[in-house]
Amino acid sequence: MNERSRVVSAVLLASLLACSASGPSGSVPGNQGGAGAAGGSAGNAGSSATSVGGSSTSATGGGGAAGTPAAGATSAAGVGGSSGGSGDSTGGAGAGGSTTKTPCSARPGLLFCDDFESAAVGSVPAAPWAAGLNGDGTVAVDSSVPAHSGVKSVHVHGSGYQTLLAYHDPAILPQIGGKFYVRAFVRFGEAMTGGHNTFVIADTFAAPGAGNTLRLGEMNSMLMMTVGGDAHGYLSNQNYYNDHLPGVAFAAQAYTCLELLLDAPNTTIDVWVEGKEVPDLHVTNLAHENYDAIRFGFEKYAGPVADLWFDDIAIGTQAIGCD
Repeated sequence: MNERSRVVSAVLLASLLACSASGPSGSVPGNQGGAGAAGGSAGNAGSSATSVGGSSTSATGGGGAAGTPAAGATSAAGVGGSSGGSGDSTGGAGAGGSTTKTPCSARPGLLFCDDFESAAVGSVPAAPWAAGLNGDGTVAVDSSVPAHSGVKSVHVHGSGYQTLLAYHDPAILPQIGGKFYVRAFVRFGEAMTGGHNTFVIADTFAAPGAGNTLRLGEMNSMLMMTVGGDAHGYLSNQNYYNDHLPGVAFAAQAYTCLELLLDAPNTTIDVWVEGKEVPDLHVTNLAHENYDAIRFGFEKYAGPVADLWFDDIAIGTQAIGCD
């Protein structure tokens, strides 16, 4: 090989080595075959599955083992890839990840929260709780189905007219300012029905069910509310009888986050499901009492018999949220 050929070969070899060293890595987030991006998108699918009617905490991730976790996730571990980049924007934990629930953790304005972990299985939780039964229904702490957090929840087998877990603590309710929030995670054993039934009641301890009692329940297979009787009734789609579209419905076999604002001085009631306001259940001109009793369970009008589970019930002076 002459001198000219040796120079050309050296130049070509140097160029090849430079290209090999730089490569495509770093040009696309989650490189190495897109592993990190796959982990993010799979987590995102898990998040969307928990909108109305579920508190599932993870979905199988498909991506990078070392990627940055998506928002709300505690681990970015995936099943493939070696150096994933940033995950998607709103995903849950990928495969191998976990999400720790702390729905009774301290937060501004929190007055009370019960996850029922200290109660004995098969019993009615102790004061400030009591069972209110009218019929052959049952109320008991349960560990046979998944709880929202921990391993225990309260199972209501709604048979007869009333099967209720009643909360009453004069140190907490009524609130001096007449305004408070209530949050609960609710699990339906079966899908909502077309008949009218109730599963949350707010009233006064001295006159249960009287006056301007609030009843939150189901009708036309959707969430609905009455205050002071059926004359003030609100479907979660108030236009249902015109458009025949479904309102907010809780899925069966999954926990749904329910929160209420009860503000007597300002005649305001508001409802959120999975952290989203239900506009047709937001009223600002409806007089009601400064309630001191909250009852969770099943008040049956149209039936059928129902099974519900309640967990992580909280009361506060500020919005509590679903986390």
